[in-house]
Amino acid sequence: MRIGLQLYTVREAAEADLEGTLRTVAALGYEGVELYSLHGRSAADVRALLDEHGLAVVGRHVPLDADADDLARDAEALGCDRVALAWIEPVDTIEERDASLGQIVGLGERLRSAGLRFGFHNHWSEVPTFDDGKSLLDLLPEWIWLELDLGWVWWAGRSPGELLEWAKGRTPLVHLKDLRARDTREYVPVGEGGVGYGAVIPLAAELGGEWGIVEQDELDRPLADALARSIETVKEAA
Repeated sequence: MRIGLQLYTVREAAEADLEGTLRTVAALGYEGVELYSLHGRSAADVRALLDEHGLAVVGRHVPLDADADDLARDAEALGCDRVALAWIEPVDTIEERDASLGQIVGLGERLRSAGLRFGFHNHWSEVPTFDDGKSLLDLLPEWIWLELDLGWVWWAGRSPGELLEWAKGRTPLVHLKDLRARDTREYVPVGEGGVGYGAVIPLAAELGGEWGIVEQDELDRPLADALARSIETVKEAA
């Protein structure tokens, strides 16, 4: 399993100095990045910067109102047709879950018609089951690949290993996020929280994970130190 970085982790630095940020990411040993923005540049310009630093495009996070044609054009320039829905409003009831499910599937059908591979990136509310025994993740059709955020899976009270087993063959990308404890939103580098990545990372690779993508929603130390700590953990566990 190769190691990538979700650039949302370094969003402030990327907005201020994209080239310098990518240089740092590559120097630390990351092989690719997952995009969430083009930072005011064309897709071709972003691709050229990534090529300069030897970084692959792993995928791209997109919003619920994404335009299929625009994304398809960008994907051609970026050399990656894999996109994932980045966020939905938390679902707290069966009715909210089912309404969101319809929106997700509708977006996925539009993007798939444009030639894109559509996936879903979870947060915490899509993981627990409701009174009918089904979570939102359970109800997604199998043509939607899953970018399991293993930190949020754990934070929501589920076993990352069990969910990886359930989703075997559907998880080309997995998010490696760590939190200090389940009752906090204290984000820490991979390996310093409670998820237990020493066991989880080898399992993710065994079950079909092509890329492990480091994501730390809020940095708790200087950028290079946080990214170095995370990639060290991933390499040791792989």
